[in-house]
Amino acid sequence: MGRFSADWLALREPVDAASRNQELTARLCDWRRGQGHLSVLDLGSGAGANGRFLAPLLGGGQHWRLIDHDPGLLARIAPFPDCPGPFQLETICLDLAGSWERLDIPQVQLVTASALLDLISTDGLARLARRCQTWQAAVFIVLSYDGTIHWEPALAGDDRVCKLINRHQHTDKGFGPALGPDAAPMLAAMLEERGYQVELQPSPWQLGPEHASLQYALLSGWAAAVREITPEPADWLRIWAKQREHLIEQGDSRLVVGHWDLFATVNS
Repeated sequence: MGRFSADWLALREPVDAASRNQELTARLCDWRRGQGHLSVLDLGSGAGANGRFLAPLLGGGQHWRLIDHDPGLLARIAPFPDCPGPFQLETICLDLAGSWERLDIPQVQLVTASALLDLISTDGLARLARRCQTWQAAVFIVLSYDGTIHWEPALAGDDRVCKLINRHQHTDKGFGPALGPDAAPMLAAMLEERGYQVELQPSPWQLGPEHASLQYALLSGWAAAVREITPEPADWLRIWAKQREHLIEQGDSRLVVGHWDLFATVNS
């Protein structure tokens, strides 16, 4: 599984929090009120941003298990603040590309993840869906990239770059050929086949001039991704990236990056 720096995760955390779909988050909280002590599995947890957001909202007794392959990120996780009720926090260093679903965890009520699905292969999603069904666990997976990138003001190379980025999204990210923007709808279909009631709702990043640092980071990462997969001379890409940098510097750049949030519960 690919590595993400602590700086990148910290940069995106407040934007992720603001972008989550409020309707699905409210549905999750409604579901939680019907549960007792809650066992939660957070896949690809990084430095714990997903848990920091959700645990105070869920309330009551909770036992969180956070799984990530990067021990450095797991070491950064501090106790979640503002969590009423008995609370346990456990970190597990494990590569999700392996057989994570064989972990000896007898019961999980909620499986969650953030910004993970688009990295996973078809086989990886199928294993995830099967394990969730075995546990009869609810599934709350947020901020899965949907293939949409919209810049303002528009430039001539925008569509070309977006298509190449989405092609790169399907390359191997450690799990086999990644599903990229197809991942969230595919998991929704897999869960529905297993008797789940599934909701998908948009959770786009809306980035303005106040998010210049994140826009710069995305621009740099996307340009690198395009260079990885296109053999043609990259003069056009350098020109496009330079124009985008200038717009960000001037405070004139706005960017929408589309995502899906997914919430699924077993039909009673």
